[in-house]
Amino acid sequence: MSTTFRKVVIPKYGDASVLEIVEATLPQPAEGEVQVAPTYAGFSGADINMRRGVYPSQEKPPLTPGYCLVGTVKTNGSGSSKFKAGDIVACLTKYDAQAQLVNLPEKHLISVPEGSDLQQVTGLILDWCTAYGMVHQVAQVKSGQTVFIHGISGSVGYATMKLVQLLGATVYGTASERNHAAVREQGGIPFVYTDKNWIKAMKDMGGVDAVFDSIGFESFHESYDILNSHGIVVGFGANKHSLTNEAPVPATWPTVKFLLKGQIPWRGKRTAFFLIS
Repeated sequence: MSTTFRKVVIPKYGDASVLEIVEATLPQPAEGEVQVAPTYAGFSGADINMRRGVYPSQEKPPLTPGYCLVGTVKTNGSGSSKFKAGDIVACLTKYDAQAQLVNLPEKHLISVPEGSDLQQVTGLILDWCTAYGMVHQVAQVKSGQTVFIHGISGSVGYATMKLVQLLGATVYGTASERNHAAVREQGGIPFVYTDKNWIKAMKDMGGVDAVFDSIGFESFHESYDILNSHGIVVGFGANKHSLTNEAPVPATWPTVKFLLKGQIPWRGKRTAFFLIS
C-alpha cells in the first residue's frame, strides 16, 4: 500500500525558479527501513550546489534535496524494531528530506531526546557535525593555536568558531561587514573577504595553524598562503559562484589542484577536503 505525499523536486539544473513542489506516492518501507514524516529539513549550500549541478558526485535530476532532517516515525518496515510510531528521530539523509514523507534505513536514524529544540537539533546534524569532523578529526586544533575561518558568520563557520574556541584557539575569519559586530560579540576577529586585508594581516602575524575554507577556487590558494610552516587548509565547499550568483563552474579540477598542493613534502603545509557522509 502506497501513500500520496508532497515533496520538493529539482527537475533540472538552474536557479531557484526551477524548483517544483509535486505530489508523489511512497511505498511502504522496505525491510530494514523506517518511514519518517520530517518536521524540519536542513537547507544548506550543498542543496544550492546540487540545484546548480556542481556538488561533488551528486545524483542527476530529477532529485529531491534535503541533506538532513528531524521528524516523526510513522511506520516500520519488516525487521525494523528500534523505533516505534511517534518517536522523534534525526537523520543525515543527503537527499529527500524536503518532503512530507521519506523511507530511510533504520541504521541511519538516531533518537532525539525528549524536550529537545528540534530546530537546533536539525542544525546539529549537518552543520555542527561538519564542523566537529573538520576541527577534531582533520585539523586537530589545539589550545593556543590560531585559526582562520571563511564565512565565520555562516552556519558551519559559526559552529567551527565555537568548537575551536572551546579548545582554546584564537579565531579570525571573513564575513560580510554587516555581521562583524555579531562575530566580535562571539569572540571572533572579522575581516571583509573581498578587500584582501586579511592576507597581509595573517602573514604579518607569522601565519595561522588552520584555515577552514568553504569558498574554494582561488580562495583555497589564498588560504594556503596564510598558513604557517606546519599549518593545514581544510576545504569544505566550493561556494564562490553560488555566493556571487555567477554562472556555475565545476569545482573538481580546482579542488584536485588544491589537494595536490598539500602533498609537497618540503613545504610542510597540508591540505584536505572534508565531505560529511
